[in-house]
Amino acid sequence: MRRPPLSAISADAVAPARVGRPPRVSVQAIIAAALELGLEQVSLKQIARHLGVAPATLYRHVRNRNELLRLAAFELTLARRLPSGNTEHWSELATRYAETLFESFVAEPQLMNELLKGRLGPQAEIDLLDQFLAAVCQHGFDPEQGVRLFHSIGTLMLGAAAGAIGLQASRDSGPSWSQAVHDALAARDADELPYVRQVFPQTLERQPHHWLPALRALLTGVAALRGEVLPEPSPQQRYAAGRQPADRH
Repeated sequence: MRRPPLSAISADAVAPARVGRPPRVSVQAIIAAALELGLEQVSLKQIARHLGVAPATLYRHVRNRNELLRLAAFELTLARRLPSGNTEHWSELATRYAETLFESFVAEPQLMNELLKGRLGPQAEIDLLDQFLAAVCQHGFDPEQGVRLFHSIGTLMLGAAAGAIGLQASRDSGPSWSQAVHDALAARDADELPYVRQVFPQTLERQPHHWLPALRALLTGVAALRGEVLPEPSPQQRYAAGRQPADRH
């Protein structure tokens, strides 16, 4: 029987035989290995060797090194600011989670594209969710209530981040958002859009993607369902929510 040429033999075929169950590989395991080895110089080949699998196995989970770095950076950002249930009011935990999501997506807009294309997956989210639940359950939430709060904040902050990313992109490519609104109103008849004209520029020009009031409304409703009155935000929370990309330009 004629043997196939060596070039036709896959990397899996020439790898040493393993005893027992093959190693489990997931996106989470790949990200963990990348963080352990160091993001600056790590390669997929090094990660494969670290996990004891063929490099081709990794490509079933991540498309390339750039995608891996984006996912790892996203997880690292979240992990640095995971909420803790100690001594804080639950609304402070919720606000910190909201701030973390907003800053993570605004700092790396490509993550939004990955999310919209279904490529981020639940790997980073489920770890964050478990720790979020552990924190809020110390404040009397049951896990189901905690999940609803987690997803409500996520929905709100993704919208806020998308608005901030779009606003910054428009500033980078043309006139400011407020100037664009001014030009749009000037192009319409004076009796058109009377309600918009009442609130521009004093309201529409002021941080159109500012998320803290919307978050406060959400948390106030959650507090009311729990029979509580939401405490006023701390000065640190007010500063963090006001420190947004549009304010730096």
